[in-house]
Amino acid sequence: MKHLDLLKELTLLSGVSGQEGHISNYMETHLGGIADAVHRDKLGSVAFEFKSSEPTPPKVLVVGHLDEIGFMVHSIRRNGLINFTSIGGWDPRTLMSSPVEIINRYGDKHIGLIASVPVHHIKDMSGKLSIDDMYVDIGAESDEEVAAMFKIRKGDFIVPIPHFTHIANKNCIISKAFDDRVGVAVAIETAKYFKEHAHPNTLFCAGSAQEEVGTRVAQTISQLVKPDIAIVVEGAPGDDFPGNRDESQAAMNKGVQIRMIDPTMICNPKLANMAIDIAEQLKIPHQIAVRKSGGTDAGKIHLSNLGVPTIVLSAPVRYAHSHNGILSLSDFQAVLDLTIALVERFNSETYRYL
Repeated sequence: MKHLDLLKELTLLSGVSGQEGHISNYMETHLGGIADAVHRDKLGSVAFEFKSSEPTPPKVLVVGHLDEIGFMVHSIRRNGLINFTSIGGWDPRTLMSSPVEIINRYGDKHIGLIASVPVHHIKDMSGKLSIDDMYVDIGAESDEEVAAMFKIRKGDFIVPIPHFTHIANKNCIISKAFDDRVGVAVAIETAKYFKEHAHPNTLFCAGSAQEEVGTRVAQTISQLVKPDIAIVVEGAPGDDFPGNRDESQAAMNKGVQIRMIDPTMICNPKLANMAIDIAEQLKIPHQIAVRKSGGTDAGKIHLSNLGVPTIVLSAPVRYAHSHNGILSLSDFQAVLDLTIALVERFNSETYRYL
């Protein structure tokens, strides 16, 4: 099925913030041979350039972030249990009994289980568990064994063990890291499309590093590319859950989310209206989002240079920022369709209009 293999391969790879090399290398495997140029910053981001035949084309950036949330070894107890700290925002309620892999400095992966004091040994169950109350159990019996047999030490990365499932009759998939392998997949597919189709701009399809720890590298990808217009592609937290007292703005199977505002950015109104008009004209399913929380790479990209008109397009992901989420392939297609349509229409005249 279209896009299924790409999303499966991307989500099964590990790429915690600060260790995104597997994902950037995957992008280079797919795009390095067809791009006119490949650009890298010093923090792990990569951008693939596709030139236009137009005399003075605007520079358009399509970017998804490479990284996913994960953990790092904080300390190792004498009894061999491993304390960890989070990289990115986790909901602790989702962690207990979850299988993970600890990746040591040699690239070896060791399977463990996130655990805490068993319920049978707790008299008062009224307390709420935090990450500080948990540990990873790899079956070791001492800290010496962890070091000698597993060669694990403080600072090693920890990632969820992924399980990819396709629910065929609902055309949706379950896996980890849709935030933001959705964006990476859209960048790859957009690049492949415009390798075969003309476009009126200089196009950069990119992956940025360390978004999940404060959108740190968005500013370096902006300095690398110096875009005139940017499309940030995300896997946005789905809000179509029971008890949501607000109107749902990121519902699965309702199409691409067009974000008007979040605490880090107000979308350029002309650009937002352009995206909505195109979606309506092309009958691309879409939903408009006014976000009260959260933020993306757009927060820093739109402030770079003298300011960059920037829009965030997202596919809703149920249970984002947990070990597994659910993504509708029809929503993914809607994000890709609108991204391609916008790139096709971004030209010198459009840029002057914005």
